[in-house]
Amino acid sequence: MGIGKILGVIGLIVFLWVAYLGYTLITLTPQIRAEWGYVDENTIELDTTVYFGKSLPISINIKEADLYWAGIKVGTLKNLKVGFLKDSARGVLVLKNREIVEALKEHIRNGEQSDIKIEVRGSIFGIPIIGGSFSQPLKTDLLSYIGNITIESSGDLIKTPAVEGMPSKWGEINENSIEILSDVKLYNPNPFPLPLFGVKYYIDANGYQVAQGELLEKVIIPANGRGTAKIRTVVDTNILPEVIAEHIKRGERSEVTLKLTLSVKVLNQEMEIPLPEIKKRVETNIIEQLNLALG
Repeated sequence: MGIGKILGVIGLIVFLWVAYLGYTLITLTPQIRAEWGYVDENTIELDTTVYFGKSLPISINIKEADLYWAGIKVGTLKNLKVGFLKDSARGVLVLKNREIVEALKEHIRNGEQSDIKIEVRGSIFGIPIIGGSFSQPLKTDLLSYIGNITIESSGDLIKTPAVEGMPSKWGEINENSIEILSDVKLYNPNPFPLPLFGVKYYIDANGYQVAQGELLEKVIIPANGRGTAKIRTVVDTNILPEVIAEHIKRGERSEVTLKLTLSVKVLNQEMEIPLPEIKKRVETNIIEQLNLALG
């Protein structure tokens, strides 16, 4: 066989390969799915799998895929490789818990609205020609978990005030804390007024004390009447990486306990009235939101 025929055969093979590759890429419907892997207070691993739906006649190396939340880089997927004639690829996305907390702060600053964004860079047969980004909006209503809290009155001679709601808003956000400002709606079922001069307020999540609150100003709850106690709650963001890790270990579910004790004056006697604890289950769907962004 002459050199011309050899080159012709090679050219035909290359042409057929390019044609098949083009058809494969045009008709490709990839699906990307992630699930939780190793988790601790510093890092969270996401096992990520890319399904192509068909074998690829090509070798691809995704050098880096960065995950951004609220404009902050919170994780990186490195060296996800697609072998020749393989129909899927796997990699591990490593998230940084401290950066996640900073992104949460930014998410709250933006009215609990932000974007989850993926930026991808890679190469085909060693040539760096892959690049792109995908994003998905994320909206939450975290304060709704405490805004609708109600606690019934209890007791015999001196009844505890009933809590009829706790509408809240975000306050100051700084390096170590997030502030929540709440208007606690109280009903006094007693036939005498209750001067409220102090509050002890704590929020625990999965055994971690994440927040404590204080009364901003004294208030008198009239007899058989209603009053509003303004409470400032400070969330300790330094403990949040551990809380986040525990939340994920529990399948994106957390048990949150609210403890509220009122300091009042009754017949010129100062006394503390602990209200019944409130337990709430907080559930998220981070994986679902992330898969929407990736898919």
